[in-house]
Amino acid sequence: PDRRCTAASPGFDIRSNHLIGPLLTEYPLELSLIKGHLQVSYGIVTAFLGIPYAEPPVGALRFQKPIPHQPWSHVLEASSFGNACHQPPLTGYPESDTWTPKMPQSEDCLSLNIWVPHPQPNGTAPILVWIHGGGFFSGAASLDIYDGRFLAATGKVIVASMNYRLGALGFLSLPPAAPGNVGLWDQRLALRWLWDNAAAFGGDPAHFILAGQGAGAASVGFHLLSPGSRPLFTSAVLMSGAPNAPWAWISLEEAKERGQKLGQQLGCSNDNSTALVGCLQGQEPGEFPKHEFSILNRKKQLGLPFVPTPDGDFLPDTPPRLLQAEHGQPMPIVAGFTANEGSYILLFAAPRFNLENASSIGWEEVLQMVRLIAPGAPEEAVQAVALRYSQDGEEQGEARYRWVMEQILGDYFIVCPVAEMARREAKAGSPVYTYHFAHRTSGLSTPEWMGVPQGSEVPYLFGTLASVGGGNHTEAEEALSRKVMHYANFSPRRNYIAVQQALQLRLSPTRGRCGARTASSMNAASGSGATAASGGQKSEPQPFCSRMYFLWGQNFFEWPGLQNSTRSKSSSLGQSGAHGAAGGTQTGVQNG
Repeated sequence: PDRRCTAASPGFDIRSNHLIGPLLTEYPLELSLIKGHLQVSYGIVTAFLGIPYAEPPVGALRFQKPIPHQPWSHVLEASSFGNACHQPPLTGYPESDTWTPKMPQSEDCLSLNIWVPHPQPNGTAPILVWIHGGGFFSGAASLDIYDGRFLAATGKVIVASMNYRLGALGFLSLPPAAPGNVGLWDQRLALRWLWDNAAAFGGDPAHFILAGQGAGAASVGFHLLSPGSRPLFTSAVLMSGAPNAPWAWISLEEAKERGQKLGQQLGCSNDNSTALVGCLQGQEPGEFPKHEFSILNRKKQLGLPFVPTPDGDFLPDTPPRLLQAEHGQPMPIVAGFTANEGSYILLFAAPRFNLENASSIGWEEVLQMVRLIAPGAPEEAVQAVALRYSQDGEEQGEARYRWVMEQILGDYFIVCPVAEMARREAKAGSPVYTYHFAHRTSGLSTPEWMGVPQGSEVPYLFGTLASVGGGNHTEAEEALSRKVMHYANFSPRRNYIAVQQALQLRLSPTRGRCGARTASSMNAASGSGATAASGGQKSEPQPFCSRMYFLWGQNFFEWPGLQNSTRSKSSSLGQSGAHGAAGGTQTGVQNG
């Protein structure tokens, strides 16, 4: 039968076939795909694609907080994805097609997508809301790798995703004319829309999972830290990203400086922020991505130009201070990372190194890399960090120092911030589960030395292995994907211990100083993971725990002279002074 869903703008409630609110207007979402049904391998789902949740942020609305979309007075055709938000092209690197949106780019890009299991649940289905990654400058909810139909059918969970403004259009901060963080405000408005209208799709507002990868995971973290967002979801999944990461935020002063530099690039030089923003609102939207990365100076080579900032509104304080402060209501949290988080960063942030020729990378190149992530560090600290990582080498021979460089970058930009976030949330009372994804997908076009790069677990969560590696995946990988999809149905009401035993993933609450590095490991070859420390269980020490603590905890950043140069903006969490860091060039963190 034909299926239609009546949906409301944010702030309106849905009751069966009519809208309760100031405007008693009916506007069903009609699907054209097999009368609203989409047949997939593991079942049937109903897809609602390209639903606008905000007014187009154009003209005077550019750089401003999103405005809820007005109710529709007609049938809304929701059978195709909405436009992608403006972003630079991603070319010249392995698997670039996987992370490149196919939809046209436009400022009118604020839409969301919903996949509902069939038959429609009776109001008890969990809702997983996905925030895509892309370093806050690229990506879209319409990517094939994020197709929610397989997860909805297999996990019996309602899957939703949204686009949000990127780059300067989403994160320019020149208050009061441009308040900043409007990309995060976009996400919150979409989350509010889904929360208000969950019942219309058979979802349970008391079972809301907010999940993301890379910049999407950092966004989930920002919502955890924002008093206005945390009440809108009940559990969280952070994959390879955290709000306290050195690439995920910059100070308000740095944000203003970058906004002024961008204005100069676009012929809008003006010390008055109101006049500058007015000039920038008159520029063609496609011009912004062309100039955003040119504002970074050489010291910020490992940097992203426009990212969230503590604005005193969405983020009342810096992420490190918010993490240390009193938290909101505790909630279940899953956080984790892949085995080689630093490989993409190394590939594109370090063009000076000949990475394919391992013999060309030695001790001196490692020292250069440490100096790059910690400018101003005393030489004895640089030497100590390089030596500490070299002692752990999993690779021997010519490839040893390339591995060391990749591990330093991965720990500094991804793993250590995730571990710190997990530790802080666990200390505040949240049950925190961690994972370590260690399987390299078959058929990947990335060089073998890159191992299990960032984003490797995403197609396993969504069941979209066909979108990567030419679709040449194995039965063991399909089995692993089914396990990961099942654990996505993450609920504070669920008997999670039973799920662990059934799926043999054995995710366990984080314990100990090392945080996420005591994680369970997911690998298609073994089919199960080693149990992390939990309660009376015993776990073997991880060889990299001490080196992580050395880099991120209380060793590296205690060297005299380093505190003032690299810790001035980050209190006691060991953040680098290059607080835009991660990824490097505009292609360097494509799935970050």
